[in-house]
Amino acid sequence: MTRENLADAALRLLEREGPKGLSMRKVAAEVGVQAASLYWHVRNKEELLDLAADALWEGYAPLPEGRTVTAEAWRDCLAVASHRLRAHLLAHANAVRVLAGRFAPGPRSLGPMEEILALLRGVGFGPADTADAAYTLLTWVQGFVLHEAVPMSAAEEHGATPGEAAAEARERLAALPAERYPHLVELAGELSGPGMDSRFAFGLARLLDGLEALRAR
Repeated sequence: MTRENLADAALRLLEREGPKGLSMRKVAAEVGVQAASLYWHVRNKEELLDLAADALWEGYAPLPEGRTVTAEAWRDCLAVASHRLRAHLLAHANAVRVLAGRFAPGPRSLGPMEEILALLRGVGFGPADTADAAYTLLTWVQGFVLHEAVPMSAAEEHGATPGEAAAEARERLAALPAERYPHLVELAGELSGPGMDSRFAFGLARLLDGLEALRAR
């Protein structure tokens, strides 16, 4: 039994059973030992969560192998890294609901973090701006995935597809009294219509617009 094995076991439990699925006893059972044995490696459940948060980065590579970053392509590279991160986190959506916001650097997260920081520093961002830009992008992607990971409404919770839940929301908005809620009625389709891919692309583009303006200064 190693801390890496415990991290993997904790992450599997979170993905399989969600927030209520993680306990020292269940992690011990997952790796085939008695719960008391865990305390040689971690002191409590919070340390297990730190290990799982690091394990969550396993398999994430900001850029495809061999992709080089140039001063002209930095924005496209950050976009690629962000889209890849969203896809990676969506594959672990149950765990993200528990682990988002934890900052517990470990062997699996250090490589991707270094790559993103190197990208920003390499195209001219200063130390403080690099740290703030990396933090903003990471937390925005995590927050977006958290939004995707929860049911849109009771309808989706009870088996409706996201499209069906959105259609129900659109109908409710469109049926409001227009004299009191003119903008909600007017924009019912726009508020409920676009898919999450287009929402993500829009928000990411606006973030990159801001970083581009900062870099230009």
